[in-house]
Amino acid sequence: MALIAVTNLQKRRIDAKWLKRVAGVALEPGGKEREIGIVLVDSERMKELNGKYRGRPAVTDVLAFPLGDDLAPTKNLLGEVVVCVEKADEQARERTHSMKEELALLLVHGILHLLDYGDEKIEERKVMQEKEREILESLGMRGNIV
Repeated sequence: MALIAVTNLQKRRIDAKWLKRVAGVALEPGGKEREIGIVLVDSERMKELNGKYRGRPAVTDVLAFPLGDDLAPTKNLLGEVVVCVEKADEQARERTHSMKEELALLLVHGILHLLDYGDEKIEERKVMQEKEREILESLGMRGNIV
């Protein structure tokens, strides 16, 4: 079972219940209780966050902030996934799939980072993309959006 909190800090209305469902499926393997936060932001806020935490003052689509360690308030806390809704909308149009599919992909991608999946090396990226595809297909989405 997962405890998932959604915070919408941008203007567009997004179905929080649906985001929680996507996150729940991504967190399900492993059978552990997990806690994450999902934060939806606009381009301006994402640029600030990316500059502050990654030294790259540019808009990105998703950031994952692992929080679970010995100092965390609970041992089940994984972290937060921050998604830029404006960037997701732009990428959905470019990739010719729905906004819902793009948000799902970005959320799953961020959660996998919290679960220690990497994408810096080619082999790591292939493993991560296969896991993304598997999760999205289990949600009834086209696996080819990855």
